[in-house]
Amino acid sequence: MTAARGTRSNLAALSLIIAAAVGLLTAVVTITVASPLSSANQQSRQLTTNNEDEPPNPIEEQSLIAMQFTANPYAGRDKIEMIKSGEAKLASLRLTPDSLSEGNNGRVYGTFCVFDDQLNKKDPAVYPTVDHMVKTSDHCNENRYTLPLDEVVEAVTSHDSGSIRSDRLKKLPLSGMLFHQGFSGAGLIANALTTFDNTVVISEHSAIRDALNACDYIHNRFKSKGCSASKHQKLVEDVISLLSRSSDSNIEHMFLKLDSASSAYIPLLTEIYPDAKWTFDYRKAEHVLAKSTEPKRSTCVLKKRQPSSVMASQASEHNVDLEELTTHEVCALHLSTLVNVASKEHDSTGTGMLISYEDDLLKEDALIDTILPYLGLQKEIDANPSMARARVEDVLSTKTNLRGIHSQDVDSQWSQEDVHVSREVRAASQLFMQSMM
Repeated sequence: MTAARGTRSNLAALSLIIAAAVGLLTAVVTITVASPLSSANQQSRQLTTNNEDEPPNPIEEQSLIAMQFTANPYAGRDKIEMIKSGEAKLASLRLTPDSLSEGNNGRVYGTFCVFDDQLNKKDPAVYPTVDHMVKTSDHCNENRYTLPLDEVVEAVTSHDSGSIRSDRLKKLPLSGMLFHQGFSGAGLIANALTTFDNTVVISEHSAIRDALNACDYIHNRFKSKGCSASKHQKLVEDVISLLSRSSDSNIEHMFLKLDSASSAYIPLLTEIYPDAKWTFDYRKAEHVLAKSTEPKRSTCVLKKRQPSSVMASQASEHNVDLEELTTHEVCALHLSTLVNVASKEHDSTGTGMLISYEDDLLKEDALIDTILPYLGLQKEIDANPSMARARVEDVLSTKTNLRGIHSQDVDSQWSQEDVHVSREVRAASQLFMQSMM
């Protein structure tokens, strides 16, 4: 009897211990799964706990994706009106397989957003391209508008021709175009141009790049040959026309600094804008190839799959298959193509200025005495020669591309660099760049 009572006592005590342990485990499970970062398995376990009396967590009920974005400050505003007023600006293009096909089926789409396109006037080295300015805008990063480009152009044209003068944006003439191989000094010229109060430089805008190579892109990407030459030219004109609108009454000159690959389309642009001055910057063959094939810079290798039509023709002339070329060889062929296009246009039309990085641009006073006057700024230089010279000298002493870096720990002073030429670079340049050597 005594033994039985002892056994029952022991069992009761053991039951209490087990119950306490189970309760503790339940609490741990509940606490663990309450975290919004819990796994799906833990969340399913929480469903077995008794928490009907707990209030719902509002954070868990919101979309995690939506929580990553800021509210659109322009929600409810008319998108076309924002574009007509100049508040929202063209940021990029979207092309489809039939965007430029014959007939009326295809459309090109533009993406628009609000950003400060004058940041390069304040610090051209930190904001060397339009994309660097676009990236500073939360609206561009999270709330872009995508609209049919033809509808936007029609609305803007109607607004600018019919609105009263005070509401109309100024349309700037295209004063000059800066073409280059890459890493050959065009950034110095662009940054020098921005120092004048009455100029604006649109630098490497992706919409201009995508408009220029639209037919080649559609052919390479979608294996389509349906690209109307007249539609292609109108697309380029429409994009540049949208970008030429300015609310700043002081601006008189607009310059385009194109990305290096756009030099393949010099003839198209000079045909559309015969009065615009243009320059082409090039560099010693081995040096420009070495710079272009550095890690994180070797964008020219993409031309293996996305060549311009003129590069494809050049490959045929050399009787080579792009797919079989090395990275250095593809880049060498691409760079030589750009020089050939610029040289041919210069020789056949008598227009343009070919600028050697080593022999011309780095010469003392070449920018202020030769290049900027050629681009139409002699009057501005003569108005205040000492100030113009001081500003240009400051540009020449600063690295042209800090890519959004404001840190004081970064050395922004430019200095002559030693370019390492590898055996691969030397061999590829000798193969395809003999005319530049």
